[in-house]
Amino acid sequence: MENNKTFCPAQEAFKILANKWSLMIIKELSDDKLRFNRIKKNIEGISSRELSKRLEVLEKVGAIYRNIISTKPIMVEYSLTEAGRELTYAIEILHNWTIKYKKRTR
Repeated sequence: MENNKTFCPAQEAFKILANKWSLMIIKELSDDKLRFNRIKKNIEGISSRELSKRLEVLEKVGAIYRNIISTKPIMVEYSLTEAGRELTYAIEILHNWTIKYKKRTR
């Protein structure tokens, strides 16, 4: 159990979101479920290894859902969970705050 004097829920969220790839993955999945290669194609500069790692972290924290489709070959689709969809609202609020106060945050 976390020490209540040092535990900060917002800091825990920022640990997950501080990685630029995590934000981009969440943005990509905000409209629809996507397969790995489509996510990779849509996010310029991300390596397969990094995408795989980020998807694993986001799945572990409950932000995305990994659906294995029993076809030949097997397909895997990723989508936002309810928690992931709620997270997009928080990200949008942070985005709007940054735009509004951009001069102060530089």
